[in-house]
Amino acid sequence: MQNWVNYFLVFILTAALFGLILANTRRLMMIAFGVVVLMLFSINIQFWSFGFAASKFLTGLMAMLILALTPEQHIVANTIKSGAGRIFYSVSFSFCILLVLFTIQKTTRFLAIGQDQSMPALLVLLCGFILLGIAQHPFRIIMGLLTTITGFEVLYSAVEQSLLVNGLLGAVVLLIAWVGSYLLMPTTPGEEQ
Repeated sequence: MQNWVNYFLVFILTAALFGLILANTRRLMMIAFGVVVLMLFSINIQFWSFGFAASKFLTGLMAMLILALTPEQHIVANTIKSGAGRIFYSVSFSFCILLVLFTIQKTTRFLAIGQDQSMPALLVLLCGFILLGIAQHPFRIIMGLLTTITGFEVLYSAVEQSLLVNGLLGAVVLLIAWVGSYLLMPTTPGEEQ
């Protein structure tokens, strides 16, 4: 890594991703996702222009706000029920960390970007894949989609600096949050069928 501060930022990012995977409530997941977006902004501001990095940061915060304003359903099914589930999530994400650490040299050569950007992006991307692959509750799945697209955005934005394409990626993030908010709305008794 080029800057020693990025080690500290990647460590906080990894802790926030663990928090995102192991969170029991929507509030904890939102806080963890907010820390992830903030750490990615702190890393990307070193390589991108301020406006470009700030637009990604604000898009992530707006998506989080859209989901935060969605009323909760009365069924609390988004918790990880057992200790074995927490251990499985932790071990699976630990394997992803090891995968990133052992393949980071080849990945950075293949993508032609620095480790400072590729390591956080791959960690976020793999965390999103874990949430998508294991989660059963719709809120956790939507957070998995947002996490995956956020990691992909960082990788793709480091390779392609087109404002139009990155604006479309930001629109996709907001669209996922908006559709997720609609799907998470509690249903009234007359609507259930």
